[in-house]
Amino acid sequence: MVNESPRLARSAGLTGYLDLARSLGLDPYRLAAAQGLPGACLTDPDLKVPAEAIGRLLETTARRTGVEDFGLRLAETRRLSNLGAIGLVAREQPTLRAAIESIVHYSWLQNEALIWRLEDAGDLTIMRLALAADRRAGRQATELTIGVTVRTVRSLLGDRWRPEAIVFQYAAPSDTTTHRRVLGVNPTFGGEFTGVVFERRDLAAPIVNADPETARQLQRYVDQLAVRRQADPAATARELVLALLPTGGCNVEKVAALMGIDRRTLHRRLGRQGQTFTALVEAARRDVTEAHLAAGDRTLTEIADLLGYSSLSAFSRWRRRWREESRRSA
Repeated sequence: MVNESPRLARSAGLTGYLDLARSLGLDPYRLAAAQGLPGACLTDPDLKVPAEAIGRLLETTARRTGVEDFGLRLAETRRLSNLGAIGLVAREQPTLRAAIESIVHYSWLQNEALIWRLEDAGDLTIMRLALAADRRAGRQATELTIGVTVRTVRSLLGDRWRPEAIVFQYAAPSDTTTHRRVLGVNPTFGGEFTGVVFERRDLAAPIVNADPETARQLQRYVDQLAVRRQADPAATARELVLALLPTGGCNVEKVAALMGIDRRTLHRRLGRQGQTFTALVEAARRDVTEAHLAAGDRTLTEIADLLGYSSLSAFSRWRRRWREESRRSA
């Protein structure tokens, strides 16, 4: 089994939670403590706390209050400054595409559990949010993330901007009024991915008053922070595995190439951490499978597709082997 450190997120992800929870009659500090979160994370945006615990807190709060759109209500209060260094870098990029690419590239600064991928498809571009390693992130954390993304783009282009589409993989809630207000469109639910769809021409839009020199200085600073992250190749490889599984093209050669190294070097670096590429892939497949089975939001055939299996029978054989290995190790 692959042992991992918790994926961390800035407590800025809980900006606004204190007031919103209180307005709904809850004790936010008691709820945070129940998830193992320090009370200071509700007022200090720069603490690093487990992303999984934030997800659990949001889901618990939504369940206790019966507020299905809790995550979106939080997103509605966000500003570009809540993204910290990422927001500063994005603000100084020359075009919207460059700004989004910087958000995708540096998203780990805000939340290590987020895995973004940008895909061009004809006249459209999809900013796809892959399933995070945290199997309990849930609807609230997902909608908070998408809501913040939409508000970030509006802060760069103006409030009149609207996405071409918003897509969620899970089923629609009973009321989508808040979704339409915050996101600017009526989302598609039960889709093949979760993400924001842009018209490609929108991505060429210039960002007014952007300063390229400031952008370069900020990126140098952020890149220095990234040096420490590169010291954990297993974490980087796992993120790439999770992003590549749905494409059916997840293999050690491709992951190594995306990391800028060759296959042997990746194997060697993983070995130093007591891990293997095969174990990383198996762990990622288990996480994805267990997340969807627990949520009940996908059929087995759909889960097989998400894991890159060419047929349900191949996926079923893998599940049987996985269950047998789990029983033997129990």
